[in-house]
Amino acid sequence: MQQSNKGQKSPPRPPSTTMGAAVAKRRQQQQQQQQDDEENASGGVNMQTSGKLLEDTNVINGVVVKYSEPPEARKPRTKWRLYVFKGNEELPILYIHRQSAYLLGRDRKVADVPLDHPSCSKQHAVLQYRLVDYQV
Repeated sequence: MQQSNKGQKSPPRPPSTTMGAAVAKRRQQQQQQQQDDEENASGGVNMQTSGKLLEDTNVINGVVVKYSEPPEARKPRTKWRLYVFKGNEELPILYIHRQSAYLLGRDRKVADVPLDHPSCSKQHAVLQYRLVDYQV
């Protein structure tokens, strides 16, 4: 037996989750586009991320390295050594002539010379060798 619903409105059916999400995403994109157009029309600056900076990122062991070597980077011809002391104790000598750059920092995944001091950042400093013309 069926009931007659002629004059009564049936309750609205919820959209499927994928369809509802797609519609919501499309509306959000349209609203964002309208806001961007209004800002650009009024002389505002578009501060949205474009993704262009991520194309040139250095990723080592899953960590983005904030430093990139300059084009004039070279391995040194002189054999440099770094003598490390902790108090009166001498730690092992670091031979720093084997690469063109050494990253110093607390993040052991990417740092060539790990630093364990809380005042140092994860990627604290870089020793960079460069080939430059010497002028007298």
